[in-house]
Amino acid sequence: MERYGSAVVDVGRSDWQHHVLQLPETIPNPARVWTDDEIATLRHGHRPDGMEDKWFAFMEGDRLYLHRSWTGLGVYEVQFSPAGSGHVITDAVVTGDADQYRRGPDDAESDRLERLISRVLLGESMLGRDLQMHPVTPRVPRDEPVALRIELVVGDITRQDTDAIVNAANESLLGGGGVDGAIHRAAGPELMAFNRGLGGCATGEAKVSPGFRLPATWVIHTVGPVWYGGHEGEADLLASCYRACLARADEIGATSVAFPAISTGIYGYPVQAAAEIAVATVRATPTRVRLVRFVCFDDATRAAYAAALQR
Repeated sequence: MERYGSAVVDVGRSDWQHHVLQLPETIPNPARVWTDDEIATLRHGHRPDGMEDKWFAFMEGDRLYLHRSWTGLGVYEVQFSPAGSGHVITDAVVTGDADQYRRGPDDAESDRLERLISRVLLGESMLGRDLQMHPVTPRVPRDEPVALRIELVVGDITRQDTDAIVNAANESLLGGGGVDGAIHRAAGPELMAFNRGLGGCATGEAKVSPGFRLPATWVIHTVGPVWYGGHEGEADLLASCYRACLARADEIGATSVAFPAISTGIYGYPVQAAAEIAVATVRATPTRVRLVRFVCFDDATRAAYAAALQR
């Protein structure tokens, strides 16, 4: 974007030398939600200002192209898609041509891409970036005690109005049956498109996406263990799921989280044993989350959680 007096001049593909991005490689999609005003600013493009500015950028449709200004070499391309009241990146690629660009690990490239868009194209300071990522969430110091409330309900997790809901996902994060399939259907196809950039998820870990068409702002995807009789580390992996989800919730500023009964469906984990681990782990894990809601499939599952809470 260039300014002449008070006028804004749009920058496009023809305004600067550029070369098509070579050997594109997918990287994780940054989780930031971009506002309509920010997207409008990006649509003006960016022409480098001085020798220290190394980037030229332009948008065509909802796709943003970022090139090195001195050489014109394409480095990043990203696709923006609507998500609730904002926009998210649903496809991010970086050049894999080592002769043109020496790329870093996937997560580092994803972070660099977000910082590049935020700081160079939008002119944000790091403080501004933090505020944009978490615009309405009050931060609670880690050493400040937080009273945790636990709720039990029988219901549909896709209708929960908590800041985040947890998806009992498979390792691909691209949808499946049970809770996983229900969440993907309710969130819309944008969820699968976004998750393609997350690179899957290992058992016991968790990753985050926007909620798209869900009432919840965020979906925290975790992969629970398959039950093999309890002798393959299932209990430790299930506890790890709950700790990882609370850690991701803290990172995105979510203070209310709804959990399903992870691994108790087609993965076969006994409901009472799973409930004991869920309740004990949530109670023992330091977190800034104020409300944990266990959303149970039926009355029998709720009874198992209620018994675990009484202990």
